[in-house]
Amino acid sequence: MDFEIIKLPKGKSSVLGKIVQDDLVSRQTIVVRDMVSLNMEGDDTLILIEGSSEALKKAMEIVADEGSSLTGDEKQRVYKTIMEAEDDVAEGLGLMFG
Repeated sequence: MDFEIIKLPKGKSSVLGKIVQDDLVSRQTIVVRDMVSLNMEGDDTLILIEGSSEALKKAMEIVADEGSSLTGDEKQRVYKTIMEAEDDVAEGLGLMFG
């Protein structure tokens, strides 16, 4: 499955609303995290979208000039960080509801 990580500057949260309201994009896996919550420097919002190539292309069209797509090593590093955070959350819920 393909993925994109979009970095939205603080104050551009209305773009996130457009992403989750789009019929095609909203049917993909979407994870939203603040950089601070991932122990990263900065106050931007990171949006991980996993899904079809068409949906990822549409998401990038929606974002247009409001945000940017991560690439290369940074994209892989941030993906790994987000996935580890998601695993920690799932593990915590498993302990609570075991």
